[in-house]
Amino acid sequence: MSDYLLFSSLSFFLSWLIRQVEANLDADEPDETGIDPDEKMDAASIQMEVEPLEPLEQAIKIAIAAFSIILFGLSISAYKKTGFKKIVYAAVAFGLFAVQMLYDYLVDSIEALDIPLSDIVITSITLAILTLFFFAVVRKK
Repeated sequence: MSDYLLFSSLSFFLSWLIRQVEANLDADEPDETGIDPDEKMDAASIQMEVEPLEPLEQAIKIAIAAFSIILFGLSISAYKKTGFKKIVYAAVAFGLFAVQMLYDYLVDSIEALDIPLSDIVITSITLAILTLFFFAVVRKK
């Protein structure tokens, strides 16, 4: 089951990445007005010049979130099989990591979420993740 989920997630990511590259290649061709897109100076072209790797960064964030969700599921499964309580801390940390990556993706994608409080939320989630991993390692039975 997890191999199928990993394969489908990876194939979805690769197909999305290919569509992004194809869209950028199509944007380099002159449009119906005959004006080369490189000669246009509108806000969209300036945005693309400033951050050309943003789609790749967003795809990596989605892949990290998907991998975190898989690790969360595997941790929960391991806890159910073994009953080892420290695994719960690691599972919650993986879940929080997935939430953090999805939130970071949404902040970058939706401008309404890009507020100064977002950085504090992301940093706080990172602190909580580190604390949970610390408890998973140090806490006694």
